[in-house]
Amino acid sequence: MQKFLFITVLIITCAACNKKTVESTGFSVTTDKDAYALADTIRFSFTGNPYYLTFYSGEPYHKYEYNDRVTADGVPQLQFNTAMTTGSQTNTLKLLVSTDFSGVYDSTNIYQATWTDVTSKAKLATNSTATDAGVIDLSQFITGDHPVYVAFKFTGTAGSAQRTWTIKSVALSNVLADSTTYSLLGIGESTAGFKSVAMKAPGVAWTISTSQLQIKGGTTTSSPEAEGWVISKPLNLKKVLPDTGTPLKNMTTTLASFTYIYGAPGAYKATFVAANINRYDAKSEVKDVDITVQ
Repeated sequence: MQKFLFITVLIITCAACNKKTVESTGFSVTTDKDAYALADTIRFSFTGNPYYLTFYSGEPYHKYEYNDRVTADGVPQLQFNTAMTTGSQTNTLKLLVSTDFSGVYDSTNIYQATWTDVTSKAKLATNSTATDAGVIDLSQFITGDHPVYVAFKFTGTAGSAQRTWTIKSVALSNVLADSTTYSLLGIGESTAGFKSVAMKAPGVAWTISTSQLQIKGGTTTSSPEAEGWVISKPLNLKKVLPDTGTPLKNMTTTLASFTYIYGAPGAYKATFVAANINRYDAKSEVKDVDITVQ
């Protein structure tokens, strides 16, 4: 009797083990040919029925080899435009960059940081006409560990009407050699991307919205000395987003083939990731198909 119970328990245990283990996907993929004309419909034919199937076309932003990449060497490019009104004071706006700012947005920490003046790299407005600053290369500030901060500093001297500055279309991007571009900072981030610090005259401070940064200096001859900073969030100038794939199926569906049209000539490595997954086990296979579009 005890022997019978032991065998029964063993069978049940083994059955439970089998339920926890998934089978290999048995997945493969083929195409009719390797080269296609532009705008041809390419049919990828499948064998096997994996629980999940994801497609990476091999086009920019959709390459499997970069599916877990979060940094890449590129050129950090800053762009914005400015407009200036009121007053006659000169040299009242500066563009600054720091690699050692503490991230504490107060006067003490701002003054303790080292700020490099890169205003000369930008074309600033001389009147109320919006002026593009140009493309400003910040490659010299790429650091290994410490984040980078970009700031606009306004100053106004006492005794005369001070300037009003409006900055729009602020955008900082990491541009890679293959022309893929990743946003690092944008005006649309509003107060999530920028913080304002009034250093002297409390009433003279940058206002931040999803469309612009603006500071209004004093408008009379009795206006006190003013200084206001608007500083970006911490920035990793090498940041990118992982490339993404397109989910084609899950456990509830079957799929014998898939069609795709490439939008530009080139050599592509189409990648399919097949996976069988449950809470206890996972098995996956990665299959590449080289495609030439002429």
